[in-house]
Amino acid sequence: MKSVVFGLVLTLVMGCGKKEETEPQGQKKAPAEAVAQRPGTVLWEFETESAVFSSPSIGTDGTLYVGSRANNLYTINGKSGGKLWQFETGGEVWCSPTVGFGDTVYIGSVDKKLYAINAKNGVMLWEFETKGSVSSSPAIGPNGTLYVGSDDNKLYAINSNSGVMLWEFETEAKVFSSPAIGPDGAVYVGSFDKKLYAINGKTGGKLWEFKMGEQVHSSPAIGLDSTVYVGSYDNKLYAINGKTGVKLWEFETGGVVGSSPAIGPEGTVYVGSADKNLYAINGKTGVKLWEFETGDEVYSSPAIGADGTVYVGSVDKKLHAINSKSGDKLWEFEMEDMVWSSPAFGPDGTIYVGSYDKKLYAIKTDSKGLSKSPWPMRGQNPQHTGRASTKE
Repeated sequence: MKSVVFGLVLTLVMGCGKKEETEPQGQKKAPAEAVAQRPGTVLWEFETESAVFSSPSIGTDGTLYVGSRANNLYTINGKSGGKLWQFETGGEVWCSPTVGFGDTVYIGSVDKKLYAINAKNGVMLWEFETKGSVSSSPAIGPNGTLYVGSDDNKLYAINSNSGVMLWEFETEAKVFSSPAIGPDGAVYVGSFDKKLYAINGKTGGKLWEFKMGEQVHSSPAIGLDSTVYVGSYDNKLYAINGKTGVKLWEFETGGVVGSSPAIGPEGTVYVGSADKNLYAINGKTGVKLWEFETGDEVYSSPAIGADGTVYVGSVDKKLHAINSKSGDKLWEFEMEDMVWSSPAFGPDGTIYVGSYDKKLYAIKTDSKGLSKSPWPMRGQNPQHTGRASTKE
């Protein structure tokens, strides 16, 4: 029953103003003597006015961008935790921001809009209005095209410079899943109509569709061989041939899979489930390697550090650090409320994650940044561009 309740909350609300410049504020630093050089130490915490479900995005200069249910996008100094500016939308922000070209950050909101904002000063550049809440996080192609889903059942392709729509693709239900872009430019996105779609990124034409047993909240991850991995509310993780749409394998968990998968450098796929577990699965065969039990449901998406440590949040209020080889717990950090936000890595290995307790946390790790793997975190990279690696 708990999974159903959380699923309904997620369905009804999730997905991202006028500019307000302020002096750096909002952070609460740990006492100097408490900032030991051990993993799991909180370096600073930044308080928003409401729950943080959004996964933080990180600019190339280390600046953080994160949304809150307080109708705001916050921009935070990654080193100090000081607020640089905040941008007010017309509704709650559940989705994760995307940092694009030319110092622009893109964010959606339940006010049915996608916003383009100057990342340096918080000034809005343009807004694009849909007919439904924007719970999907935008992906951005190498040519600057933005792709984003909406509760109006559509995936939109938008010119990132002008905000002008290039095309729209209609599914049979809400598009909550965030799109992912393959190395050939194909766009993959899930829908509440129980399908994963592959769409031509230039024309908006459908390439194929794959039917699952229940709605798709999870955002796809793409392997180096173009295999697409995605979870469903039918309790399964699927591996699908990105070229043909043919199922390669499926892995069944004991609960809904709303978490988005991550892929390690050796091809292992990591994904959370509402059965309270994080799973490590052989990406070629679908065979389980190990499972790690948290204290509650897992909707947070894992992030993989350069040393192989896997980090994931849980409704048990904790961020868990797990050995990727053995599945053993390395350490945990407990917050004041549940964690739905997906962790993100800064360039120095600091991990950032939000909580229902209205805070964003900066936490010390031993990982020297993000893993060099095909899809090491939600959105593929700290900027959340949602674009597959082209490395062979």
